[in-house]
Amino acid sequence: MTSIEYPYPDPKNDVDRAANRQAGDDYQRQEEEAATLLDLADELPPLAPELLLEQVRLDLATAGLHVAPPEPLTDEDQGGVVVYLNHDAQVVVDWLPNARLDCAALDMVEADRTDDEAVARHETVRAAMNTALGTILTGFHYATRPQFGYGRIIEQPSPAGPDLPEHPGA
Repeated sequence: MTSIEYPYPDPKNDVDRAANRQAGDDYQRQEEEAATLLDLADELPPLAPELLLEQVRLDLATAGLHVAPPEPLTDEDQGGVVVYLNHDAQVVVDWLPNARLDCAALDMVEADRTDDEAVARHETVRAAMNTALGTILTGFHYATRPQFGYGRIIEQPSPAGPDLPEHPGA
């Protein structure tokens, strides 16, 4: 539990003691208000997937990443962060290399030349960006889990919020 920041740690007179009592009362009131808000948050429904999707897109753009448009990607548009809802209405964040690297790697895999430099570059880029996206999402307080292959699935935030532990009454 956080200690109270008293204005006068060593009160010298009645005015100092009164200020300390007021600080203690203010702290107690804030704790009670926070507990009430947490109780109210428990009653809220989960965040709509579409709303969570837009929040994640906004946060990734805020981080400085180019987020691909939600429409189906053409070869010219491909490359960068993609955020979408999967068939289970879960928000997925993934990285797509540019079509040039994708096509080159796919051509080598189809030719059974998986040790080709294009394939190694493709895998290196995907792995590095998957790690970077996970770190950025964690920095924005999203809980994620890996998706099969590459990408991350965003977990629904808890009603208490990303920064707060569940309170004892939950």
